[in-house]
Amino acid sequence: MRLFWVCLSAALYAAGECASADDTVTVIQKGLSFNEVHVLPLNSSVEYILQFKSPDSNNLQPSVLWAHTTAGDDTHPVLITVRQRSGALTWQLPYRSEGQELNELERTLCPDDTAERRGDDDGCVHEWGSFSLHVSTSCTSTSLSVRASQATTWHITIDTPLTVAATLWSPRTLHYRFGADASDVRLVISSETDICATVIVQNYTCPVVQNVQDTSIGMMRMTMVRSAAVQISRDTYPNGVYVTMIVMRADEECSGEVEVDSDWLYETAVFISTGTAARSVSQRQKTFNITVQKALSRAQYLWAAGATIALFALFYALVGALVLAQRWPPFAKYVLPRAVLADQTDDVAVEDARPGSEAQATRRRRDSVATYDSSDNSDSDSEYESATPSRADRSSPNDVTGHTSVQENGGIYIDTTYDTSAPGRDDTGTESQRQGPFGLPARLHLAALARRGHRTLRARSDRYLYMLATVAVFYALPVVQFVIAFQVVMNVSGSLDICYYNFLCAHRLGALSDFNHVLSNLGYLLLGALFLLQVRRRRSRRKRQPRHEEYGIPAHYGLLSALGLGMIVVALLSASYHVCPNRLNFQFDTAFMYVLAVLIMVKIYQTRHPDVNARAHATFAVLAVLIALVVWGVLGGGPVFWGVFTLLHIFTFLLLSLRIYYLGQVRLEKQSLTLAAAELRKDLRPLYGARMVMLVIGNALNWSFAFYGLVTQSSDFAGHLLTVLLGNALVYMVFYLAMKLVHGERLRWYAWALLAAAAASWVPALYFFVSGSSDWSTTPALSRHYNHECKVLQFYDSHDLWHILSAIALYLSFSAILTWDDGLSAVKRTDIPVF
Repeated sequence: MRLFWVCLSAALYAAGECASADDTVTVIQKGLSFNEVHVLPLNSSVEYILQFKSPDSNNLQPSVLWAHTTAGDDTHPVLITVRQRSGALTWQLPYRSEGQELNELERTLCPDDTAERRGDDDGCVHEWGSFSLHVSTSCTSTSLSVRASQATTWHITIDTPLTVAATLWSPRTLHYRFGADASDVRLVISSETDICATVIVQNYTCPVVQNVQDTSIGMMRMTMVRSAAVQISRDTYPNGVYVTMIVMRADEECSGEVEVDSDWLYETAVFISTGTAARSVSQRQKTFNITVQKALSRAQYLWAAGATIALFALFYALVGALVLAQRWPPFAKYVLPRAVLADQTDDVAVEDARPGSEAQATRRRRDSVATYDSSDNSDSDSEYESATPSRADRSSPNDVTGHTSVQENGGIYIDTTYDTSAPGRDDTGTESQRQGPFGLPARLHLAALARRGHRTLRARSDRYLYMLATVAVFYALPVVQFVIAFQVVMNVSGSLDICYYNFLCAHRLGALSDFNHVLSNLGYLLLGALFLLQVRRRRSRRKRQPRHEEYGIPAHYGLLSALGLGMIVVALLSASYHVCPNRLNFQFDTAFMYVLAVLIMVKIYQTRHPDVNARAHATFAVLAVLIALVVWGVLGGGPVFWGVFTLLHIFTFLLLSLRIYYLGQVRLEKQSLTLAAAELRKDLRPLYGARMVMLVIGNALNWSFAFYGLVTQSSDFAGHLLTVLLGNALVYMVFYLAMKLVHGERLRWYAWALLAAAAASWVPALYFFVSGSSDWSTTPALSRHYNHECKVLQFYDSHDLWHILSAIALYLSFSAILTWDDGLSAVKRTDIPVF
């Protein structure tokens, strides 16, 4: 009821003040001076034509008009029309700015030099710096105060800081004109106050847009709180630019939080009693510090790009030098693998598969139970395998007394080392003769889990490479199209809030607004390709000199090649994301980082569990679910999502733990789960101690991640999931390395060097990743709080350094995984423990 009477009173007041009078209009012409406040009584029968003449006609700085009225409303405003040589503009008082009614305005008029200077023979009067003002209203009684002045601060010069203040009713406009030696410049604006503002960069023409609602396509604009920056090119703005700073009525657009106006009743009461709007909002004032700096020259671009390519070319040179050094015998004995070569006349290496032969007649279907492989029989390249068991099959899993003679063959050194287990002891060294609930022995060695044929395991491993390549093609092509569309939309619309750049270190090149963040992904591409070449070389060498199947870790390079190809795809997707980074496409940047983290864990597990390792189709199905969760979490994350994800995270890892502990024999079935749970309850001493330790640590880590996410409910779910996967991959790598040392397995010197270099790269890389240069999970204005100046070569920021260092760290980590089991090449598989 109170609101009704307030609104009724406001309406009656406006109607009384602004009722229409007779139709007779008296035109009053006056010449007024600059820098003085002139009060004009107004009613519906009076119209003013005021002539303002600049005191300095040679001064090309624009005029600034200030006006204030004491009455009026939206339906009966005071109309103000400015006419000058460059055109005419009309405003009204009062006016609405973002829902707020204001009775005061101050505007910068068009500079006279935006209009073509002509001679006096056209019959027109050309007085520079002068303009006429036409004022009228339909109200019966009001007044208007006006003042004309020349802009005190107008031109921006290179490397000369300027400080100006703006209010809600008084935006500030400055001008920059390119000098003879500058083709591209960087505009940097900062502020110490947390009031939301909009910065508009427009061409040096008329009219001067000083209202957010009047912006048009092509004008660059961005919201800001503390920081804003943009690169400006002479090619786009040959005559220079206006830089306009507009204070927003509320901070909602910058903060993303809806503000509740609790003073609406007070403002209405003030308006009724005094005829003016409350001043609390209209007096929002923000101070801006403006600097224009020269952008990088073409030589600096070339220097930065050349230095980047040279850095990664060093890795190619180093690997090439090591390959050549292996031809020198004194060095070769320190780097070439010690291995037992296959006997070409042995029945292990020779297989007569001709139709109708004796070997063909004795073939049988694969017996999955004999290999502890609970999968189906449909994923082998060969439907049948030889019924004659290989030497590894004929060897007992508990046979640890095998002997190998030392010999040399074609530069391959053969050695007999490592006798890491003894009869009657499990892989932790404790006395045990127990057997698990699924027929698994308590003492597990690699020979028991490597009974599949070489071709079968190779085909399974290669499927990871083929499936990753297929997924990459179908995933990457729409991504490239999508981000190109984003870049085009930003360039055409001019809204710099579409893309979350580090504007203080974003170097434009052609249509790319942030070339340096695209270029810094080159490391993933080059080092991924180098790793693929290393894997290819190892594979070719193994093919030329086959090794004995009873010795060493089974050599299946499909997963390793998939890691190298994954790095190349990361380069493509990350570069595509950085064309226009934002909330809608962040998963493009992280999708194949998820793939790499998962493939690292699968590869490490495959090393000691080749027969029971996860299949490619199952692994990529899990990755598809993860990507779907990322989309849900980014676009619609909330309490329901985090609750569902937490339960799914914990349940999935518990089930995965059971499958890992019982070598893939546990399925998502009641009988299988009951049997596994009963075995765990009946004896406090675990059947596989080392594996139990790893799984306890893994569960503690994942439960911590799960509950941390549930409590914080971060808007950056994609980053949270990446942390979970990378954390698990790192823990598994550390566990694998620790278990090798516990079991007395020595790493070659180059594997230690690679691990040390990888650790030295990961530490600074993660530091730069955490420091960040933008944050897509918040608003564009708040994201610019993280913007910072370039750190290296005036070209790369902290996120660029993350790209470069993480590419190096991934390459070194993959190389360490490739080589850290080289010391087992001459060890019988019956002597290699499973953990």
